[in-house]
Order: sequence, then structure tokens, then C-alpha cells
Amino acid sequence: MIAFIRKLKLFFQQYSKEMFWFWRYAITKKLRKRTFNSRKVLLLRLDLIGDCTMFTDAAYAIREAYMDREIAVVCLSSTRPIFERLGIFDRIIEVGFRPEAVQWNMVGELISRLQDDEYDILLQPQLSKFPIADIIVAAVKCNQRISIEPLSPNGNSSPAWIKMTNFLFDQLIAYPRGNVSEFDYYKSFVQGACDPLYKTKMPHLPYEKQNIVQGEYYVLYPGGSMTQKYWSLDRYAAVAEYIHRETGLVGVILASEKEKFVSQDLKAHLNKSVLPFIMDLTGKTTVSQVIDIIGNAEFVVTNDTSGVHIAAATGTPSVAIAGGWHFKRFLPYSIEDIQQGDRLPLVAYTQLPCYNCDWNLDVISKTNPECFQQVRVGMQATCIPAVTVQQVIELVDYIIDEEGLKQ
Repeated sequence: MIAFIRKLKLFFQQYSKEMFWFWRYAITKKLRKRTFNSRKVLLLRLDLIGDCTMFTDAAYAIREAYMDREIAVVCLSSTRPIFERLGIFDRIIEVGFRPEAVQWNMVGELISRLQDDEYDILLQPQLSKFPIADIIVAAVKCNQRISIEPLSPNGNSSPAWIKMTNFLFDQLIAYPRGNVSEFDYYKSFVQGACDPLYKTKMPHLPYEKQNIVQGEYYVLYPGGSMTQKYWSLDRYAAVAEYIHRETGLVGVILASEKEKFVSQDLKAHLNKSVLPFIMDLTGKTTVSQVIDIIGNAEFVVTNDTSGVHIAAATGTPSVAIAGGWHFKRFLPYSIEDIQQGDRLPLVAYTQLPCYNCDWNLDVISKTNPECFQQVRVGMQATCIPAVTVQQVIELVDYIIDEEGLKQ
């Protein structure tokens, strides 16, 4: 009994603000069922750039299934350009904060915007959602709420939160168990929600001609959302020097403003003779410009981050350096319906016994104590340096040969 009370106390301490906002709207749904005279659909997609890019084909399938209805999408500010590029949504409702770092002073205004309209169906396809998603679901005026079954226990909400909030949904679609691709999760959702015959296809993002980089070039994408995923920058430099020798192409570095230290360190490792052939656009591009630059590039060399998914979605060849945290979920790709011209990412990895740790520190501490000591302080996971320069060069060579880029 004492242990239960402690757990309950911890739960309320962890989710105090979330509980206030959730029950402010959920209590109405629990006590009173109201029907709204609407045929509109609301898609909730509070995920990052890479995830939303992977989701693009599923988004097209949802649009096709609800062709005769208006569809609005709720997305993060950072991913708005992706949904704008698709050109299939009647309204885009922007969330100005990340779901893991909610700015509570902005929640009321967001919900006011959401409640400006009424909907027939709300679709929530995110497997590992944060509590803010459930707050939005509770607040939206709609007749039917459909969600993929939440990931537990290794998702972004605790099992207790998930158990408390599942009553919101009129339909929970089971996700496939085991070591499966993110595309398979999307498939389960689309088949369960609106299209039973849906098969997974490559993501697709329209892109336009860019005027920032002159001539032919390739892209280096050495950053990402987690420093634990970063491949060593001296190795990136070695690959860049090899590409210059073999092709003479200009190398374009793409990274965010907060990743300046990455591009600076990369350039510090480069041979001085190669530096004139490197164009550093760190912090100088919007998401839309990144899509166009990658779409027009000869190929991309990247960490396991949004760059590889944008490359895949724009049909640009790519080499990704990947570790084992979610191996086979995001990389390598697993696609059912491959079309002519599709460019699946080539993935450089070295499989270790601790693969598929799921970033679970308890698991990592037992299976790989060295990695545990590193990832807990933001350092490189040990499966990343296990990928050698030679492995990456071999994949780059394949692209150079296939695309006829050798000088």
C-alpha cells in the first residue's frame, strides 16, 4: 500500500501540469457525449522532421481515403514546410513548441485555435506520443478519435499515463510487435483507420530548383538531434577528401545553428587543399531550402537523422551511418511497394550484441557498460565508432559508379 501511494505521488509530481490541462477537457468527454455536425478530419502529427518525412506516403493515402472531406493537420513549426510541400491539406495548425518541452503559457492559445472548428474524425498515428498529444485530443471538438495503440513501456508517456488516457479513443489500432519498420506502424494505422489495402511505399517530398549552391555538389549532414548518434568528424573529413579526389564535387555542409561546433570541427579536420571545395551552410538554411538542396544534390552522406529521410523522399542517393538503438525501425528501410526510380538509403553499420537497446539505459548498463557511461552524458554510442571509414567509402563508391560521377 505504501509503495502504491509513493508511485501515485510520483505520478502526480511528474504530470502535474499535464493532469490539469488534460482533465480540464477530458472530463467533459467522459461525462457528456456531444455530436458535431461536421465531416472534417483532423490529423495530429506532433513529431520531428525525419519522422514526418517518413510519414509522407501514409499522409497521401489518408488524403486519398478522405478525398471528399476537408483535412487539417496539427504539426510542429519545424515540420510545417513538409506538410506545405505535400499540398494536400486544407489547413495547417502550427504548434510553436516541441512536445517534450511544452511552453504551458502557449497551450491555451493553441487550444483556442483548435476549438475554432469542429471535426468528425481525429487521427492520431504517432506510436510514441507525449502527453500534450492527449491534451489536444481531449480538447478538440470531434465525433470520433482514432489512434494507433501507444507504445509502452518504452514510449514518451508512462504506462500509467497511457492507461489513464486511453478511454479518449473510440478506436485503438494495434501496432505490429517485434523488430519492425516505422513504415509497418504507418501501414497498420492507415489500414485500420481508412484503407485496408494500403501497402508501404517510399516517402515522397516535392522539391524545387535551388539557387544557393552553384554547379554539381553532394551534401554532408554531420549533425542531428542526438549527439550520441554523431559519427566522428575526422572520419567525415576522410570521406569528404576521398569524394573530392574521386569526383571533384563541391561538398555542402548542412546543419542547424546550434550545430556550428560540428561543422567547425569537421572543417578543422579537412586537408587545406579540400577546404576551397567545401561550402558551409550551417545555420543559413530554412527547412524548405534544405529540402531543395538535398533534392538537387548528387548524393548525401549523413548520420541517422532527418537528412537521410529527406534524401529518400526526394529520390536522392544517400549513405547513412547508423547504430543499433532502433535497428530496422528507421534504418535500413523496409518497403513493400518499390517503384522505379526509388532510392533506398544505403546504410553503414556494424552489428553488435547490444543492438536494439531502444535507448533504454537499464538495458544498456547491463549489455554494454562502456556505452552506458557514454550515452548517459551525451557522448557517442559505441556502435557508432564501430562503423569504419572504409565501410562508408565502399557505399559512396557504389553511388559514384551508379551515377557516373567519377572524374
